[in-house]
Amino acid sequence: MKPAANSSFRTPEIAGYTIVEQLYSGSRTAVYRAVQPNLQHPVVLKMLRRDYPTFNELVQFRNQYTIAKNLNLPGIVQPLALETVGGGYALVMEDWGGVALGQYMRQALDVADVLTIALQLADILHNLGQHRVVHKDLKPANILIHPETQQVKLIDFSIASLLPRETQEIQNPNGLEGTLAYLSPEQTGRMNRGIDYRSDFYSLGVTLFELLTGQLPFQSADPMELVHCHLAKQPPSVCDVNPDLPLMLGEIIRKLMAKNAEDRYQSALGLKHDLMKCQQEWQATGKHAWFKLGQRDVCDRFLIPEKLYGREAEVQTLLEAFGRVANGASELLLVAGFSGIGKTAVVNEVHKPIVRWNGYFIKGKYDQFQRNIPFSAFVQAFRDLMGQLLSETDEQLAQWQDKILAAVGENGQALIEVIPELEHIIGKQPPVPELSGSAAQNRFNLLFQKFVQVFTAPEHPLVMFLDDLQWADSASLNLMQVLMSQPEAGYLFIIGAYRDNEVFPAHPLMLTLEEMQQAQAVLSTLTLTPLSQAHINHLIADTLSCAIAAALPLSELVYQKTQGNPFFTTQFLKALHQEGYIAYDLQAGHWQCDIVAVRSLALTDDVVEFMALQLQKLPAETQWMLKLAACIGAQFDLETLAIVSEQSSTDAATALWKALQEGLIVPTSQIYKFFQGAEQSEVKETVNLTYRFLHDRVQQAAYSLIPASQKKAAHLKIGQLLLQNTASEAIETSIFDIVGQLNQGIEILTEQSEKTEIAQLNLVAGRKAKVSTAYKAAAEYFALGIQLLPKNSWETHYKLTFGLYREQAECEYLTGNLSAAEHLFDFALNQAQDKFDKADIYAIQMYLKMTQGENIQAGFEAGLQGLSIMGMPLPLTVEAQQAAINLELKEIHTKLEATRPADLFDRPEMTDPIKKVCMSLLADLWAATYMGGHQHLSYLSMLLMVNTSLTYGNTDGSGFAYCLYGMSLANQGDYQTAYEFGTLARKLDRHFNSTKFIYKTNNIFAHTINPYSQHLKTNLPVSQQSYQTSQEGGDVVFGVWAVSFLIWAMLVKGDHLSDVYAETEKYLNYVQQVNDVNMLYAFTLQRQFLLNLQDPAQTTELLDDRNPDDWDEHVIPHIEIWRQKKNFEHGINWYCFLKLQLSYLYGRYEDAIAAAKEAEPTLPSNAGFFPIIQYYFYYPLSLAALYPTANSAEKNQYWKILQQHQQTLKKWADHCPENFLHRYLLLLAEMARLTGNRPEAIEGYDRAIAAANTNEYIHEAALANELAAQFYLNWGKERIAQDYLIEAYYGYARWGAKAKVADLETRYPQILAPILRQTCTPLSVNETVFASSSVTSSSSSASVSDALDLAAILKASQTLSSEIEFERLLASLLSIVIEGAGANKCVLMMLRDDRLLIKGSMMAGAEPVVLQRLPIEESQDIPLKLIYKVKHDQQTVVLVDASADPTLAKDSYIAYHQPRSILCSPILHQGKLMGILYLENSSVIGAFTADRVELLNLLCAQAAISLENARLYERSQQYAQQLEDALNHLQSAQLQLVQSEKMSALGNLVAGVAHEINNPVGFIAGNLQPAIDYIKDIFGLIELYQQEYPNPSAAIQGEIAVIDLEYIQEDLLKLIASMKLGVDRIHSISTSLRTFSRADKDYKVLFNLHEGIDSTILILKHRLKASDNRPAIEVVTNYGNIPALQCFPGQLNQVFMNIIANAIDVFDEAAQQTTFAQLQTKPQTITIQTALTPSNAIEIRISDNGNGMSEAIKDKIFDHLFTTKEVGKGTGLGLAIARQIVVETHGGSLEVQSEIGQGTEFCIRLPLGVE
Repeated sequence: MKPAANSSFRTPEIAGYTIVEQLYSGSRTAVYRAVQPNLQHPVVLKMLRRDYPTFNELVQFRNQYTIAKNLNLPGIVQPLALETVGGGYALVMEDWGGVALGQYMRQALDVADVLTIALQLADILHNLGQHRVVHKDLKPANILIHPETQQVKLIDFSIASLLPRETQEIQNPNGLEGTLAYLSPEQTGRMNRGIDYRSDFYSLGVTLFELLTGQLPFQSADPMELVHCHLAKQPPSVCDVNPDLPLMLGEIIRKLMAKNAEDRYQSALGLKHDLMKCQQEWQATGKHAWFKLGQRDVCDRFLIPEKLYGREAEVQTLLEAFGRVANGASELLLVAGFSGIGKTAVVNEVHKPIVRWNGYFIKGKYDQFQRNIPFSAFVQAFRDLMGQLLSETDEQLAQWQDKILAAVGENGQALIEVIPELEHIIGKQPPVPELSGSAAQNRFNLLFQKFVQVFTAPEHPLVMFLDDLQWADSASLNLMQVLMSQPEAGYLFIIGAYRDNEVFPAHPLMLTLEEMQQAQAVLSTLTLTPLSQAHINHLIADTLSCAIAAALPLSELVYQKTQGNPFFTTQFLKALHQEGYIAYDLQAGHWQCDIVAVRSLALTDDVVEFMALQLQKLPAETQWMLKLAACIGAQFDLETLAIVSEQSSTDAATALWKALQEGLIVPTSQIYKFFQGAEQSEVKETVNLTYRFLHDRVQQAAYSLIPASQKKAAHLKIGQLLLQNTASEAIETSIFDIVGQLNQGIEILTEQSEKTEIAQLNLVAGRKAKVSTAYKAAAEYFALGIQLLPKNSWETHYKLTFGLYREQAECEYLTGNLSAAEHLFDFALNQAQDKFDKADIYAIQMYLKMTQGENIQAGFEAGLQGLSIMGMPLPLTVEAQQAAINLELKEIHTKLEATRPADLFDRPEMTDPIKKVCMSLLADLWAATYMGGHQHLSYLSMLLMVNTSLTYGNTDGSGFAYCLYGMSLANQGDYQTAYEFGTLARKLDRHFNSTKFIYKTNNIFAHTINPYSQHLKTNLPVSQQSYQTSQEGGDVVFGVWAVSFLIWAMLVKGDHLSDVYAETEKYLNYVQQVNDVNMLYAFTLQRQFLLNLQDPAQTTELLDDRNPDDWDEHVIPHIEIWRQKKNFEHGINWYCFLKLQLSYLYGRYEDAIAAAKEAEPTLPSNAGFFPIIQYYFYYPLSLAALYPTANSAEKNQYWKILQQHQQTLKKWADHCPENFLHRYLLLLAEMARLTGNRPEAIEGYDRAIAAANTNEYIHEAALANELAAQFYLNWGKERIAQDYLIEAYYGYARWGAKAKVADLETRYPQILAPILRQTCTPLSVNETVFASSSVTSSSSSASVSDALDLAAILKASQTLSSEIEFERLLASLLSIVIEGAGANKCVLMMLRDDRLLIKGSMMAGAEPVVLQRLPIEESQDIPLKLIYKVKHDQQTVVLVDASADPTLAKDSYIAYHQPRSILCSPILHQGKLMGILYLENSSVIGAFTADRVELLNLLCAQAAISLENARLYERSQQYAQQLEDALNHLQSAQLQLVQSEKMSALGNLVAGVAHEINNPVGFIAGNLQPAIDYIKDIFGLIELYQQEYPNPSAAIQGEIAVIDLEYIQEDLLKLIASMKLGVDRIHSISTSLRTFSRADKDYKVLFNLHEGIDSTILILKHRLKASDNRPAIEVVTNYGNIPALQCFPGQLNQVFMNIIANAIDVFDEAAQQTTFAQLQTKPQTITIQTALTPSNAIEIRISDNGNGMSEAIKDKIFDHLFTTKEVGKGTGLGLAIARQIVVETHGGSLEVQSEIGQGTEFCIRLPLGVE
C-alpha cells in the first residue's frame, strides 16, 4: 500500500487504538497501522476518508466485514472488528506485516517471483470459490505480500459478492463495479450475462500482465475507452511486450483474459496446474517450452453437455427424407417415442442443414392445456415463417407478396386473423364474407392449402415440424390430412412428433393417420429407441470430464435406472449431483461418485418382477429371512429379525449373508463382517446390526414372495413376537414397529382380549405420534383402537375407551376435520363418567378453538363449562364479573398484606386435585379470554388462580398465576412489586419444573413486567427460552407468542433491521406451521415493517392507501377481517402500533394519528404488553408535529393528550430510565418547542440524544437528532441544524433504515449537501468504482455505468450536433457507437430511394471508413438476411450467439465469419426508417444488453436528427456547388473576356507604337550607310587636303585646334556606329513589341517559348533598371534545349508578363522597407530556367530571391480577385488569368513554392503534343 503524502496525513482518533502510521490514502479510504494499548496487539485500520460517508458506503463497509469475517482462510486478511467512528466505520484487521503488491512491484520482479505470487493467488481464488465468494476487485493494490516470506494475502471485500447456492452467479448485473483497469467484460455491467468466480480470473490475468511487463494491457485514461477495450479489443501478448518471458506464461495470461468466461480457466486448480507446469518447464528448458493448457482444468460446476448422443442414424433418416422432398415429393414422417426419449432434439438437429440447403424450416408445438385452441401449432409455425420472409430482399419480398395474393385472392383477411404477421407482407386486406360452419371450414382448409403451396417450391422446400401431436386438436389433424392429400403438389415435408405411449388405436391422431394411409399419403414412422449404454457412457464421460473407461461403473448404474432415456438420464444425473452422490473432489481436482449409494437409487419400477425372480434363486433360509425382513420394513436390525425368525442373531446374520453378497441388502455399518463365520458369534451380544434393502423395489419383491393369504398372519406373528420379546419399559420405544405389524393382522384376530390389548397399544402409539405432531397418523391409530373395542367398552374398559375418543377428537381437530372432532367430543362428553374427564375435554376444546383464531368465543365458553363442572362456576355478566373481581381482590390484598412476594415461594404445595384441575383450566381460560378481548373475565381468571394458590398452596400453575398478578400490578404502575412477583413466578416454575407453564410465565414476564424494570435487551434470552420450552411442551400458542414478542423486543430496542429480519427468517417456517392465521398475519406485518424500512419499494399493508372498494375479494387484507369480526383486538393494536411508527417516520402524521385513534378502543385488551409503549411515544410525537397547523380547539385537545402521555412516559422513565428516559426527554423537548421555550427544548433534545446513545437506542437517537434539526431549522439556525441532521442520517444508516435515509435525502438535500454533494473525485482507472453513492432514486441512477452512458450520450450529442458535414458526422457517429456499445465492428446503412446503402463502417482500433454509395447487396461485410428483417419489421434484434442461431444458418456472412454477439437496430426519425445500425462483437457471447439497446436508441435518435440535417446540408451543398460552378464558369468567362480585351488593347497599343516607330527608324536606318560613306569621303578629302597643304594658315590651324578635328575624325564614325546600334535596338524593340502583341488565332501554332520570354523581359527592362531606392534587378536566363510548342503564344506571353511583373513588384515593396546598401549586399535576382522533362513536357521555372509568402497567402494566390497589393495597384486577376491559361487552355500545371525569407518560385509545365 502506498504511503500518503505527509501533508495530507491527519491522524484520526479511535477509542481503544493508537495510530502509528498511515499506510495508504485513496480517494475514498485511508489505511493506518495501529496498536491496541491494552493488549499491545498490532492491527491495521481501514477507514472511510470522507467526513460524511454516504449510506451505500456504510453498507459496503459493513459488507466487506460481514463477508471476510466468515472466511477463515490462510490467504485472507482476517477482520477483527467493525468499530463505529463518527458517521462511519473503522474496519479492524490483523497486521501481519504485508505491503501492497502495487508497492512491492516497484522493485524488479523476475519470472520466478511472479510465478510464486501467481500460485498463491490461485490457491486463494480456489478457496474463495469453495465459499461461493467472488472478490470482484482483484488488483495489485488489494493483494498484500510479506516482503520477507513472500506470503500473499487478499484484502478489501467491499464489493465482493456471496453467490447464491442455487445459481452460483450474480444474475444480470446492471451496474459497473470494480477497478476499470482490471475488471472483466461481464463486470462492466454492459453484457447480457451474470458474474461468477471466473470474473476474478480475468482480473488476475491483468494483474499478472502488469507484474510481468510493468504496464497494463490496455492503457487509457478514458474510462469509456477502457470499458470498450475490455469488451471488444484483444490484449497484446506479454511476450510481445517482454520477449524474454516464457511463451507458455503468455498463453496462460491470454487464457485468463479471454473475453468469454467459458474460454478462461474453469477452475483455479486447473490454473495452478498450468502455472506449476510452466514453472517446471521454464526452469528445465527455458522460455520456448510448449505444452497443452488446461489438462487439469476440470470445471467444478456440474454441466451436462448440450449435444446429441447416439442419434446419427435417425438424423440421417430425416435428412434422406428431406432429400426426397427436395426432389419434388411430399412426405409425412412421424417421430415416435416415450417422453424424454429425444424426439424434439433429433428434429432440431436437422434444422440447420435444412436451412443451409435453402429449405424453410418452421415449427409449432401443441400444448396439453390449450387443446381448445384450433391450429395452435400451425399458427406458431407460419408466424415463424412470416418472420423468416421478412429477412428476404425487397425484390424477393415483393415477389412473395404477389404469390401470396395470387393464391389467397380476396380471402387474405381470413389468414391474417390467425397469422397476424402476414399483414406485414401482403398489407391490409378487405373483410371476408361470413359463411356457415362447414362452409367456412372448407374455405379455410382450401385457402390454407393454397397458402402452403406458395412456399413449397423446388428452390425452397417447406419443412414443418409439429411437436406433441398427441395433443393436437381435431381441426389441426384435419388440416394436416388435407395438406398431405395432394402429394403431386410436392416439396412439403411435415415432421410430426408424438408420444407413442400416450396414444391408443382409437386416439384421434391414430385414426387420422390410418385414414391418411388409406388415402395413399406418403407416411412413415421413425420410432426412437432408448440410447445404448455406450452412448450413455459417452454422455457421462463428457459431463465428468473423464476417460470413457472411468465412467463405465456409473454409466452401468445410470443405464439401469433410466433404461437409456436421455431426459431421464440427465435428470437422474442432476439429482445425483444435487444430493451429493456426485461431487467434485477439490484435492484431487476431478469428479467422484459414491457408487454404493447410487446403486441403491438405480433400480426402476420395471425391475420388481425381475428382482422377485432373482430372489427365488437364493437359498430357502435366505428367502425366508428376506420375507420377514420385508415385513419389518425397508430398514431392519438384526436383533428384531432374530426375534421374528425365532433364531439367534448369528443364524439370522448367516442366513442374510448371501443377500449381502448379491447386494440386495446393505448394512448401515461394516460390523456385518464379524458374522461371516460362526467363530465370530461371541460378539453377537454386544452388536445389533442394522440393514436396509438396496431399494424399496427390492423390499417389494421380497414381500411379493409371501403368498397373499399368509401376509396378515405373518405380520401378526411378527408383531406378537416383537411384543413378547420387548421389555414392558421398552415397549413405548418400539411401539410403532410392534403396532405396525399387529395392525396388519387384526382382521384375523378372534379373541376380544387380544383386540383390546392391541387397542391399548394403539393408544400408546397414537399418543407418541401426537407428541411428534404427526396428528394424521395419530388419528389413524386412535381410530383403529376404537374399532378394536368391544361394544360395551365404556362399561368394561372406560379409561381406555375415553382415552381413545378424547385423543382422536383432538387429532381430528388438529388435522382440520372439525365436524368429526366435534362429534367425537360430544360423544365422549355424553359417555364420560368422571367430572375430571369432562373437564379435560372442555380444556382441550378451549385450547384447540383458541388456536384456530376463528373460534375464540367458543373456546372460553368451553372453559367456563369445565370450571363449572369442577365446582368453580364463573359469572357470565360484566356486572357480576366486576363484583367477583372486587371480592377476589379484597381477599388477595388481605392475604398479601403482611407478606413479601418472595416469601410466597415457601408456601406448601397444593394437594387438592380438583383445585389443580381448576388452576389448569383457569390458565387456559385466561389466555382465551385475553385473546378474545374479554378483559373482565380474563382479569377474574387470574385473580381466582392467585387466590386458589394463596388458599390451597403452590402448584405447577402458581408461578403463572403470580406472574399474571404481577402483570396487573404493572398495569397499575406498581412496577417494583410486579417485578418481584415476576421473579417469584419464574423461581416457582424452576422449582416445580413446570414444563407446561415455564414458557407461559416467561412470556408474561417478558411481555408485561420486565420492560418496565430492566433494559429491553434482557427480554431476548427470556423469550428465546420461552420458545424452546413451548416447543418441548408442544404448546404452539405460547410458542408463537414468544417468537412474536422476541421480534417486538428487537424491533423496539432498535437492533439493526437486517439482523431483526434475519431473525424472522429463522422462525418463519415455525409460525407458518402453527396454523394460527392471526399470529401469522401479525408476524407478517412485522416482516413488512422491517422490509419497508430497509427498502421503500417493498410494499406493506401498513401504508396501503388503496380504497377498500378496490380490493380483490380474494386478497382482502387480514386487518379487515379483524376489524369486521373484532375477534383479535391485539392484532388491531399491533397493526396500529407498527403503522403509527412507520407513518411518523415517513412524515405521514395524519395517518399516524388515525392509526393511534383506531388503536384506542382496543388498548384495554393489550393489558400492558410492552408494544403499547410505541403508542405512548409516537402518538404524542405525531400530535406535536401537527400542532403548529392545528386550530385552537385541536390545539387544546392535542395539548391535553401530550400532557397525559408525558406523565405516562415520566412514570416509566423514573422506574426504568434505560428504556424510557430518552423518550420522555424527547417528548419534553417537543413540548418545549411548541411553547416557545427554546432553552428547555435545546436541553431536552441534547439530553434525549445522550440518553438514547447511552442505552443503545440508535434509531431513537437518530429520531431525536432529526427533531432537533427541525427545531433549529424553524429557528433559522441552519448551520446548527445541519450537524444534528447529519447525525440523524448516520443513526438511521446504522439502524439499516435505507427508506428513512432516502426520506432525509429527499426532504433535506441542501442541508445534507456535505453527504450528498461531495466533490466527486475524477473517475480513476486504477481505483475501485462503486455502484452508486446515495439512496434516493434521483441519485442512485448516478452509478458509474449510468454515468458512462450519460457521458457517451453527451459526447454524442455534442459531437453530432456540432458536425454538419456528412462524412465527418458519420465518422464521429461510428466512433462513438462502437465504443459506447462495446462492439468491435460497426456498419451504418442509410435509406436512399428505398434502397439501403452502406455509408460507413468501422472496426475497433481502426479509422472509420466512410463510403459514398455502396448498396448492401454488393457488401460482404454484413448478414443480409438479418438486415432485411430489421428493415422490414423495424424492430431491434439482439443475438446472444449469432453463430448458433438456426434461422441465420443460410446467411453466407454468418456461416463464414461466425460472429458471436450481434445488435441490429433501425434508425427511425418521426416514425420513418432512415437507416440501420449494425453492431457486432466477434469475441464475446451476450455482449449487448437491454441497457445498450436503450443507449443506442438514444444515440440513434440523435443521429437520425443529425443525419437528416446533414442530408439537408449535403443537398444544400450540392446546390451551392452548382452555384459555385456557375459562378466559376462566369468568372472564367469574365477572365477570358478581360484577358481578350486586355490583350487586344495592349496589342493594338503596342502594334501602333511599333508602327509609328518603324517608319522613322526605317528612314534613319536606311540613311546611315550613305552617311557613313559621305563622311568617309569628307574625311578622305580632309586628309588629302592636309597632305597637299601641310601648312595651313593660322586661322585654319586655330579653327582646327578649336574643333579638335583629330577627335572628330576619330569619334564621328564611332558616333555613327552607335546610332546604328540604337537603330538596331529600336528595331529589336519594335520586333519584340510585334512578337508580344501578335494576335492569337483560334488554333494553336508552333512557337519558340524563349522568344516569348525574351520579349517579355525586354518589355519590362525599364522596370529592371536601378532606381533611387534599389540597385538594378538582375535577370538570369538558363535556357534548356526545348522544342517549339503548339500553343497560343500571346496568352503564354501574358503568363510570363504577370509572373515577372509580380516579382518586380515584390522587389519594389522590399526596397521600401530596407536601405540601398543592404540591397546591394544581396542583389535582387530573377532566374528563369527552361527544360524538357522526362514526361515529355516543357518546364519553365521563374523564381526570385525576395521575401517569399506565407502559407495562407500561398493558398489563395490563384484565387479570383485576390491581391496583396494596395488599392489601385492590383486587380487580383493576373495570376488567376495565368492559371486559367496554363491549366485550362493548355492542359498544363502552374504551381508555386515559397518560403518566408527564401523567395518564391513559379513552375509552369506545358505538355508537348496537346492539341
